[in-house]
Amino acid sequence: MRAHRTELIGLVGGMTWHSTARYYRMLNERGEALRGARSTPESLVVTLDFAPLFQMALKDEWQAIADRLVGAVATLAAGGAGLVALTAVTAHRVFASIAASTSLPCIHVLDPAGVLLQRRGVKRIGVLATRFAASQDFIDARLERAGVTGVLRPDAAGQAAVDAIIEDQLAHGMITPAARRKIDDIADGLRRRGADALLLACTELPLLYPNGNMPNDVVDAVTLHVDALLDHDRGTP
Repeated sequence: MRAHRTELIGLVGGMTWHSTARYYRMLNERGEALRGARSTPESLVVTLDFAPLFQMALKDEWQAIADRLVGAVATLAAGGAGLVALTAVTAHRVFASIAASTSLPCIHVLDPAGVLLQRRGVKRIGVLATRFAASQDFIDARLERAGVTGVLRPDAAGQAAVDAIIEDQLAHGMITPAARRKIDDIADGLRRRGADALLLACTELPLLYPNGNMPNDVVDAVTLHVDALLDHDRGTP
């Protein structure tokens, strides 16, 4: 068995493969920017079949999902990964089970965002995520550690629109100006309700903002997650 070493980053992917591809691309692009041309972080990816996982989520079978993810993490550990990460925000509903299953460092996708929000003094955050994530309080609980006292979500119609854009378009690689306008409208509604900032708590939503072209108050949890993985790999505290 290959010895564990921190420079081998393990990714649990396939939820969807488009989001996994974004993680992989960003790890390499940002890693190359840090280390120089053609110098990219070593990584190992386990890609799961998303279709059965999605059906489990529809049936609220989150323990079954956790079991699949725990198995994927075990595969990464056996392959020599030195740290692991889930490449889907919604999958962090079962993060506690994942972290408890391994001795490897496992960085929560919301923790780096929490550091930034705390530094900015954000108290009320508007969250854009899938309904599977937005309907649960794991986002609230994680961000409370960073001093966030209020988490605002879209109303029922807005949440349905967010889900449709993620599931019917972005998860299939479709990026349209109409989808961007709709998300911007929903974000404006959250601002009017008192959000100090907006958190994109979904791997696919940032695809609507090419080249990081997003408003200053919008925080991309995935970009911060990738940076945290690279920092850990380099031994940055």
